[in-house]
Amino acid sequence: MTGHRAGAFPDATLVGERRELRASSVVELISRWADTAPDAVALDCGTTRTTFRQLWRRSMSIAAALRDMDVRPGEVIGIIAHRTAESVAAMIAVMAVRATYAPIDPTNPLGRVRLILDQVRPRVMLWDGGGSVECAAGFPTLNTSDLPDLPADGPAPVTGGPRHDDPAYVVFTSGSTGLPKGVVVEHRSLVNYIGWAATHVLPNAGGAACPVFASMSFDLALTTLWVPLAQGRTIVLIEDSWDYPSLFAPRARPYDFIKATPSHFRLFERMLRPEYRSVAQRLMIGGEPLEPAMLRQMGDRLDGVEVVNHYGPTETTIGCCAFRSTVREMPDLPTVPIGSPAWNTAAYVVDERGGPVGVGGQGELLISGFGIARGYLGGGGDRFFDEPAFGGRAYRTGDIVEVLPDGVLLHLGRKDSQLKVSGHRFEPAELRRHALSLPLIADAAFDVIRGGVLDAVEVFVVFDDRSAQTPPTEREIRAQLASLLPKELVPRRVHVVPEIKVNANGKRDVRATREMAEARAGETGP
Repeated sequence: MTGHRAGAFPDATLVGERRELRASSVVELISRWADTAPDAVALDCGTTRTTFRQLWRRSMSIAAALRDMDVRPGEVIGIIAHRTAESVAAMIAVMAVRATYAPIDPTNPLGRVRLILDQVRPRVMLWDGGGSVECAAGFPTLNTSDLPDLPADGPAPVTGGPRHDDPAYVVFTSGSTGLPKGVVVEHRSLVNYIGWAATHVLPNAGGAACPVFASMSFDLALTTLWVPLAQGRTIVLIEDSWDYPSLFAPRARPYDFIKATPSHFRLFERMLRPEYRSVAQRLMIGGEPLEPAMLRQMGDRLDGVEVVNHYGPTETTIGCCAFRSTVREMPDLPTVPIGSPAWNTAAYVVDERGGPVGVGGQGELLISGFGIARGYLGGGGDRFFDEPAFGGRAYRTGDIVEVLPDGVLLHLGRKDSQLKVSGHRFEPAELRRHALSLPLIADAAFDVIRGGVLDAVEVFVVFDDRSAQTPPTEREIRAQLASLLPKELVPRRVHVVPEIKVNANGKRDVRATREMAEARAGETGP
């Protein structure tokens, strides 16, 4: 794989820099640091520090156990993914034996975890011995902390390592069928992303690269985990994802970068008003449209801090476009541009007939190149396609963009009904499916309220009026949905309506439904 180049991208709107990849996998990249800088700190976990030598040897101890279990190439192994050195070692170990790791967030509702694991069907779930194994949902577990370390005076076992086309991991995003979809990403895609992202956030050497505070099953954490480690840099694991004072604690040397969503930063502003320039040299912000107004409100606290607007669906391997600027240089636009494509990646902007859109035009964004995921676990998904006219494997993002005169892209919105809240992408169909599984709910529609400190989900429900049973209260509906959904997607409000409105095209009209609900509330209010 080393030295492999991308092919041609005929008639692409924008093409990223063509670069040779310097390794077949992230495992190879980390192993090099274990050889060349063994005493460099890889992981900072509070009072505990793990060097690259220690991380590699621990990974190889777990890999040896997986080989003894006859784990096969491509087999998916679940990992109860805490932000600990042991969990990171387990991920490396799974990839080292050419298997695929599936990180499971132990803080997710058990109902959602079961929906994911019913698709993965792992032979074993690895965990670090901390917390509960309830989120294994009955699948067999292996406590890796019980595995012996390699002999201190012996060499670490040498593994052949994964190939560039082996799948590295599978992470789940919302599906249009109402079930989470597992996106399978190959090592080539991950190595390409790591190299490109490092040029945006790690231009300097030495020191702690970044904190890791997000769910390990989320794209946000994948950037903060693999990009620094592949560059021989230190990451700081923050155990409690809500421990924002630790995240922004004064540092002798600022982080190279902090990555978070716009919703995160609105919350940081509400709670702490951090002095960003003393904590980080750059902010990588992604997962949702980024508004310049929010950045300007941070004022002098952002002076000298570079902002990297990071864009990309999970299906394009974490991110596929970026735009770098400072607050003082920010263009006067409704949202910050999403920029230009990653290495070995092409962006095609097409109209409704599939024809190219020129400068100043608007159309759907299609991405092709090394970053395109293998596909969905179990197959399916018509957004993926293989077409020579687009350079081979490509993905329809469903995002509408404009081509700006200076050769960058501006995100304008979604082509379909897919939405994002706090970086969590979801299909309303998934939320509706869960709502309809509750007693006496005959129909439901979801909406996102933006503009506050945090974006919030609200739901409109229609009760089955044929039933003599007492319908559930708002609190009961929210509690039942909280057992099935990530907390960011649990509705803040539940509105009871007689019907879900439809428009002239026969499509569900959430705006009209909200207007009806507000009119009804006005009629019954004081």
